[in-house]
Amino acid sequence: MRAGTVLTHEGAREGFFFIVVEGTVRIERGGEVVNRIGAGEFFGEIALLDGGPRTATAIAETPCRLLSMTYQMFHELLDASPEIRSAILEGVGRRLRELERGAAEVAGWS
Repeated sequence: MRAGTVLTHEGAREGFFFIVVEGTVRIERGGEVVNRIGAGEFFGEIALLDGGPRTATAIAETPCRLLSMTYQMFHELLDASPEIRSAILEGVGRRLRELERGAAEVAGWS
């Protein structure tokens, strides 16, 4: 994947889960950078877990190699591997806590 390639679009209903094999992916929400993820990390799971629109835009920040899975492949993987299901759910929980912490800081609650 070339640097600058948009991988997901905030608000769109797209059906892929991604694992970063090499490179860096920038995550933006509302045009603001909220995270950067690298090799071994994943994105796209939230929209596949709840069937809703993408919560962020993902852009290849550097040349990247990615593994991608369709909705069906993603759910088959979760059903086949409780360990992977747990790791993904833990990742979702961690991201939710980071979002809450960031929102609290912006609002001056921390």
